[in-house]
Amino acid sequence: MLYVDAHSHSRSANKDVTTLVNIRITASTEVFETDGICTVGLHPWDARDDWRDAVDLIEELASEELVLGIGECGLDRACDSPWIHQVDSFEYIGDLAERVSKPLIIHCVKAHDELLRINKFIDPTQQWVLHGFVKGADLARQCLDAGMILSFGAAVLNESASLVEAVRLCPADKFLLETDDDDVKIEDVYSAVAAMRGVPLEDLCATLHQTFEAVFKQ
Repeated sequence: MLYVDAHSHSRSANKDVTTLVNIRITASTEVFETDGICTVGLHPWDARDDWRDAVDLIEELASEELVLGIGECGLDRACDSPWIHQVDSFEYIGDLAERVSKPLIIHCVKAHDELLRINKFIDPTQQWVLHGFVKGADLARQCLDAGMILSFGAAVLNESASLVEAVRLCPADKFLLETDDDDVKIEDVYSAVAAMRGVPLEDLCATLHQTFEAVFKQ
């Protein structure tokens, strides 16, 4: 079976896994290297007063053939980056994704209210992918209603009731799976989600492959 890992910080050695690797860009980035498909973004942890320099570089890199999306970027109230820089840079990057016609991969911690506000303000035509979703059904519905794709990772292995409900309510073409920087195999994430949704693993693999191709224009 063929698997897609929609957000990771390292590429799988398994030839049956397509990995979309996240590359963090900062104002001090001097060399861009990738051994396969990737996304490029300004992580909210790196949103400092020089964020515009990083975003200018991201805009340049967006035209690279192997760069399939912008991100991860977003909002994180649990980190020490100045909030104003996080909001300003995220709004700017949201507009950038529209200009370069690339999907946006989002990191969001304790800031989903602001995320939804900015989404409504930008009213994006490009797909927004909310990575590492660990919340419950109510927030999942809000994000889905806003047109977002939800990406689930290692947290599904814990099988919390609220997250299981969120996984089950997603339309088949409105979610992806990932490993992020967790020490888990994407195959295990797929197996857990297939069991939660009551679908054959083969069918889940095929559906998520189609979703990935649609979102990232492959």
